[in-house]
Amino acid sequence: MQPSLADNKPNILADIKRDHAQFFSLYRQYQESNADEEKQTLVWQLIHDLTVHSLAEEEVLYPEFTKHMGSRCRDHALSEHKTLKDILSDIDAMTVTSPGFNDKLKILMMALEHHIKEEEDEMLVEFAGLVQREDLAHLAEKFQKSKLHVPTRPHPWAPDKPMTGNIITNTLTAPLDKLRDAVRHGMGPAHSNAPAGHNQS
Repeated sequence: MQPSLADNKPNILADIKRDHAQFFSLYRQYQESNADEEKQTLVWQLIHDLTVHSLAEEEVLYPEFTKHMGSRCRDHALSEHKTLKDILSDIDAMTVTSPGFNDKLKILMMALEHHIKEEEDEMLVEFAGLVQREDLAHLAEKFQKSKLHVPTRPHPWAPDKPMTGNIITNTLTAPLDKLRDAVRHGMGPAHSNAPAGHNQS
């Protein structure tokens, strides 16, 4: 019997799907906005949230994919993450007024939609049938904690070794990303790793 997402218990599957919905919400807000400043803020939030989500998945969820489903599923997901990071890195170096920006953002969202559909309809469904509810709750806690210390900007050159290379790279780059975020957001407090509207408690 697959664990239900309907109850209020912590569940990494529900957390991941909630994040996915937030990405598309940010994009819809971007499309509906006519103000460049608002659009830029939304794009920065999308870069931040998608980067943090992806790295937390790589650190917490994907090793569990390997454990329960073998390396094929994990390797495919990591390959798609690499594509997303490459595009995100390009977007991070642009502004909403840069030539070709909207086309680049559209390419990102198309690649993201493909990845999310595969992840939600295939990978997470299979994974849900192989783990216990208690495991999903424990992974949800690890997933949220991971978000607090991973980098907030895309680094396509980083290794895709979740339990070794990623952790080392994350430790080195996350503080620098927070400083860059502080500058980006007007020298205010460093940008929290929690997604917009997320309660860290």
